[in-house]
Parts: sequence; C-alpha cells; structure tokens
Amino acid sequence: MSAENEEVKQEVKTKRSAQAKEAQTYTDEEILKIMQSTQGQAIVQAMVAKMLAAQQPTVVVKSDDEMVTLLYMGAVAEGSVVNLGDMGQIMGRGGTIDVPKKAFFQNLKPNVLKRLKDRRLIVIDGLTDAERERYGLVYKEGELLKSNVYYQLLDMDEKEVISIFRKACFRHKQLIAALYADAYSANDNRVNQQLVEKLNAISKETDPDGMFTAILKDMGKKLGDE
Repeated sequence: MSAENEEVKQEVKTKRSAQAKEAQTYTDEEILKIMQSTQGQAIVQAMVAKMLAAQQPTVVVKSDDEMVTLLYMGAVAEGSVVNLGDMGQIMGRGGTIDVPKKAFFQNLKPNVLKRLKDRRLIVIDGLTDAERERYGLVYKEGELLKSNVYYQLLDMDEKEVISIFRKACFRHKQLIAALYADAYSANDNRVNQQLVEKLNAISKETDPDGMFTAILKDMGKKLGDE
C-alpha cells in the first residue's frame, strides 16, 4: 500500500472516531448527574424560559389606543351629518364619535377648533386636565347642555328650563331655541307661549334679535288669523 493510500486511510479513521464521539449516548444515571450539575441546571432553566416565552402572546401597546370621545351639540337640522375632516363624520344634535388621540391632535384644523371653542363640539373623555387647559376645553358648571337633558327639556317644568337656559353658553342657548322651533313646527303642544316669551327675553342678553322671535311672530300671526 502506498504512503498516499495509508494517509487517506488514517484520515478516514480519524473522521469516524470524531463522528462516534458526537453520537455518544448516555445512560439514565449519567443524564441525571449532568442535570444535577450547575451547568446542567442552567441549561434546563434556559430551555424552560425559552418554552414559556414562546407560549406568551406578544402585547404591543400603542399610544394610538388612547381614544378621545367627542359629542356634537350644535344647532343643526335633526339627522344632519357634520364633517370633521380626517377625523370622520359625526351625527349632529347628540351624535358621538371616538377618535384616536394622536389623530385628534393632528387634525385640529380651524373648523374643528372653532366648533370646540364655541361648544358645538364637546370633548367628553380622553384628554388630561393640562390638555383641556391648553385648548380651552375646561367647561364651566352649567355651560354645557347634556344630551340626555336636551331630550327631556320639553317635559321639564318652566322653572327648570329657565334655569338651564340661563346657565347655558351661547351656542347651547341656540340649541335649545332650535329644539323649541322644531317642536313648534311639529305642532307639539308642549311649546307654550308664556315660556317661549320668557326664554326669548333671556336670549336677548346675548342675541339682540331674540332666539325665539320667529316662534313668537308665528304665534301672533296665528292668533290674528283666528
């Protein structure tokens, strides 16, 4: 046999020996000893931690998950839809919408800011006290007409309605006037001339023409026709 063949034969033996070592098997007793060793315990703990991590769902918390709840209380026709630009649309007179907080701040365009300032658009929830202060959204006691109160006004007694109307901000006074105008047009017998006259007198403190003047003129016309 040539020296070259002998060298190849020796190399094959070396490789087989290495493969045999890699494929070495252990008895149960040997495995137990390995697991009980410091190094073995560290390996086991790492494997368990890896398995547990794989079973846990990944939870990603985004700031966009914070929502701002808006309520529209402007004096628009019943069933009207108000466009808030990229924030979407909201039903008028009691309609609400939830907007991601980031989108809310990114879309404070002039038309939205104007509605927020004059209280046609109200922030119900989602802003901190500091954010409300910054954008002029700290509401005074009584200046806002709550949607549930709005729909009960026609059933309230005169004293309650007058008290609510006096405290309401300008835009919400207009909202109450629109409610009475709609009810009057629908021949709702809950609209009485005495209360309308008192509300109109109060409204002239902020609107010289009187917010209920149109109703009173029509009432006078009907009385004259009788």
